[in-house]
Amino acid sequence: MYKLITLSAAGFTTGFTLLASAVTVAAPAGQELLFMNAQGAAGLTAEDRQAIYAQFNFTVGADGKTLIFADSECPPLLAGSGDIQVATEDLNGDAQPEVFVSLGSTCMYGFAGTGVSLFTKEGPGQWKWHDLGAGVYSAQATRHEGYVDVMVGGPGFCHPVMRWDGSTYVFDRNVAEEPGGCDGQ
Repeated sequence: MYKLITLSAAGFTTGFTLLASAVTVAAPAGQELLFMNAQGAAGLTAEDRQAIYAQFNFTVGADGKTLIFADSECPPLLAGSGDIQVATEDLNGDAQPEVFVSLGSTCMYGFAGTGVSLFTKEGPGQWKWHDLGAGVYSAQATRHEGYVDVMVGGPGFCHPVMRWDGSTYVFDRNVAEEPGGCDGQ
């Protein structure tokens, strides 16, 4: 775009042309923000990323850098920060990744500060959401139905271990962080 600007100072008028670019930079799509710093996700297609993103009911913030929980008053999550962590792991040994999405929000997840979702591929562009709860996940050495068990650790000294039941992860057992950590649970 070219614009003619006229300046006048003490009766002296000068016209000059100012070159300005009218380039519009599009804000990244939500799935791009969600997967911005994903670890091991290079093999996921755009269709896979979109299918996972769509299950969160996020909206992209006006700044183009945040994801907003659509049904909540909670603060937005900043893409590329510790607020959003995405990692893949092959939990069942089939050479196809499962996708963990950890969202950091004390507003949504309380003292744990993080909520963990797992996505397993059901077919081309189809991913099933498994809510693993509040905390930080850790793959375990034990397995059930071909899948690695997953511990979800949070505040406290007793952490649940989830096992695969053939279609989703369910509670299996508690693991004490310190002796007596699970007493009474």
